Amino acid sequence: MIRAISGHASAAMLLVAAAALVNLGIAFLPLADLHALHHPGRESAALAITLRAGGWVLLAGCCLGAAAAWAGWLVRARANLVAFGVRSRRVVDSVGRAPEVRRRMTVFTWAFRGTLLAGAATLPVASLAGRETAAEMGGVRAQARAGQPVDDALAAHLFGRELVLYLPAAALFVLAAAFALLLIAHITSAQYGRVARLRARDSAVASEAVDGTIRA
Repeated sequence: MIRAISGHASAAMLLVAAAALVNLGIAFLPLADLHALHHPGRESAALAITLRAGGWVLLAGCCLGAAAAWAGWLVRARANLVAFGVRSRRVVDSVGRAPEVRRRMTVFTWAFRGTLLAGAATLPVASLAGRETAAEMGGVRAQARAGQPVDDALAAHLFGRELVLYLPAAALFVLAAAFALLLIAHITSAQYGRVARLRARDSAVASEAVDGTIRA
């Protein structure tokens, strides 16, 4: 039995893209801290804290949703391979045996894996490097919350450094998400193409049977 996968594919693509964009937005949160420092007071500091906490909560939700939608899509896509008579359990084999198409899918697959692993490897490096100035940044934030004047040059250096540290990993995750979208779209399209061909073949057989061209 062939199972519909378009809904799961759309949900997975939407949530993967959302997670990557939210993560990119979190990388730019040091700009919100700089805004709070230029407008000392509890309200500006509270806004920066709210944006940071909300960003992480939203990112967690998007990642969990993307993982669930991806898993649902993958299970259905693999089950369809059986209905198509494909022995392989690799969903990329849904695209058929054309060399050019298979090469393209191989490129997308390894590009997705490579950028995802690169982003995952870059993130802890950035986190470790950020610990060097974490205490100093906390002191600057505390001065801003108390309404005390802050050294603008120091603040720009600290939060600019944090932005530079985390932006590469965020950019790699966005790139990985783009390759993931290409994979999902191509595999889903290929499976629906197979369904269309099977339906066309069944219709042709039924038509020939009605015309009397097929006899027992």
